[in-house]
Amino acid sequence: MNERGSMVPWLGALFFIGFVVLGLALDVALFAATYREAAFAADAGAEAGAARIATAAAYDGLTRLDRSAAVSAAESSALDARPRPGRSATAHIEGPSVCVTVTNRYEPRLASVFGVGSEGITATACATPGRG
Repeated sequence: MNERGSMVPWLGALFFIGFVVLGLALDVALFAATYREAAFAADAGAEAGAARIATAAAYDGLTRLDRSAAVSAAESSALDARPRPGRSATAHIEGPSVCVTVTNRYEPRLASVFGVGSEGITATACATPGRG
């Protein structure tokens, strides 16, 4: 019985499966990196917004937000922190805190072959004046 070359199909299948697993691992890593960037931008925006305190209240020893300046600074800082195309940022005031929600777009590489489309990755961060 001649068994020459019987390992070639097995090696081909093994290489194919290895490349698919490697490609999916790369997609998962890039997805996580995109989330980490969105979280960083949200943190930076919240901190910048929380730093905008009302001047008149500060002279009285109080720490109060200048609401309009805080929202504006939070949104612009979130967009400027490691800028990425397609990023959006919205800020709002919740009690004494400035909260920023950042959305980054993620375009899958290999996962698009399996029907996974473009994803919006959202991260939210809040900061309070005097505490961060």
